[in-house]
Amino acid sequence: MLLWVALLLCVSMTEGQELFQNPQLSQYISSELSDVILKCMVKVDPKKPAVQLFYSFYKNNELVQDRSQNPVFSTEVKEENSGHYQCVVDTENGIIQKKSGYLDIEFWTPVSHPVLTLKQEATNLTVGDKVEFLCEAQKGSLPIFYSFYIDGEILGKALAPSGRAASLLVSVKAEWSAKNYSCEAKNNISRRISEPRKFPLVVSGATQTKNNMLSIWLPASLFGGMVIAAGVLICFFKPCKKDARPETPTPTDPDYLLYALVDNRRYK
Repeated sequence: MLLWVALLLCVSMTEGQELFQNPQLSQYISSELSDVILKCMVKVDPKKPAVQLFYSFYKNNELVQDRSQNPVFSTEVKEENSGHYQCVVDTENGIIQKKSGYLDIEFWTPVSHPVLTLKQEATNLTVGDKVEFLCEAQKGSLPIFYSFYIDGEILGKALAPSGRAASLLVSVKAEWSAKNYSCEAKNNISRRISEPRKFPLVVSGATQTKNNMLSIWLPASLFGGMVIAAGVLICFFKPCKKDARPETPTPTDPDYLLYALVDNRRYK
């Protein structure tokens, strides 16, 4: 009995090998570029009688389309649909079954238009001040690489392996004053550049010190001018005594006694 079963299985496998070959899985892009179409192709021996075949599709060894007579499977172009795909072909009774090889499919999303901001932007930047550039792309397959530019010259590069934004902390230079700054975001399939923005005006340290001293001196000089003007107004409305004579000293005043002594010696 066991020998007969083994012989039957051997004959079935031989017939299956002759009935159709191992399937081949291939991919196509739809005309709308929105779907990827997988087709499971099988070569059937024309000399053998027609047989009904059934197709199943797997992604990462998990069933995504159960066995049917349709040799085609389509999936939307999305990053989460990336994976290892395989098709399985079997006969109606399921006795003969053959698998294709794996087809690795990676779906990449282009990066969106990045937005660049200057964090804690100041109106009076001086040479040597620290500023932080922040570049962010809301969409795009990771990892995303960022580059920062001033007037077309690169300032530095940054990587966002698990996020959507990257920053760059640099010291301000005098030549950046009123020049355009921008950033670039790119991944494995696309790159985009942000809209250029004007960098704030940059002043040197000496100019800033001079401005600070001027801001101190100006209020002080204004206050002094106000005091002088107040004195002039007081004298104008209350005239000062021009011919005022010193008061006649009293006899008890020591200065008076000295004056009298000198006077007596002169006229003796």
